[in-house]
Amino acid sequence: MDDLPRTLVRHDGVGGEVVVRSRSGDSGTIYELIVNGTFLMDTAETSTERLLAGILLERHPVPERVLVAGLGFGFTVAELLRDARVQAVDVVELEPTLVDVLRRGIVPGAEAVVADPRVRIVVDDVRALLPAVAPATYDGILLDVDNGPHMLVHEANAEVYERPLLAQAARALRPDGLLVVWSAAPSTALGAALADAVGEVDEVVRTVAREGRDVDYHLYAAARFESS
Repeated sequence: MDDLPRTLVRHDGVGGEVVVRSRSGDSGTIYELIVNGTFLMDTAETSTERLLAGILLERHPVPERVLVAGLGFGFTVAELLRDARVQAVDVVELEPTLVDVLRRGIVPGAEAVVADPRVRIVVDDVRALLPAVAPATYDGILLDVDNGPHMLVHEANAEVYERPLLAQAARALRPDGLLVVWSAAPSTALGAALADAVGEVDEVVRTVAREGRDVDYHLYAAARFESS
């Protein structure tokens, strides 16, 4: 019975039930996030969440201001904060329950991430927020709102991966800015939409071991057109 997940938080959220659970793992306690009945992430393997930030940090010479869409357990934001060049991180998160979970320290270490003075959290839908962002605001925009275009937590999130919203993101980028999108599966349609709306696209595939098998995750990085 001790190996069964233990529910720490269960709350009706904006887009469905938000559940945070813990379970025992080989290296200690593992925390899981489930939203609207869909598994989003756990702390057993966080390399691709960190890679989302790492691509921007590696490819942009001065990533001073960054927008992160999707807080998760804070690993993408934490990776950004490790770099002294990053001066401001705006995080847009739909679920206030998840923000509260991190602030309360239910997932150990996350409270320090959201309390960092460089971090500003906005509880909102990225689909509503991006059109209101002033042009040329960010050096990087990182999108990780669910499991990608083929594994949506909410059907409305399909708009996040389509040209109109991606074009809004491109408008919010400074020259040489990068838009990086996380996906649990490959998507030629997403790559094409990014190329059309933003600029040259590079697909980064990261293979990770999960529950005894190798799983490929995909990150699509688009560089803003100089003339945009």
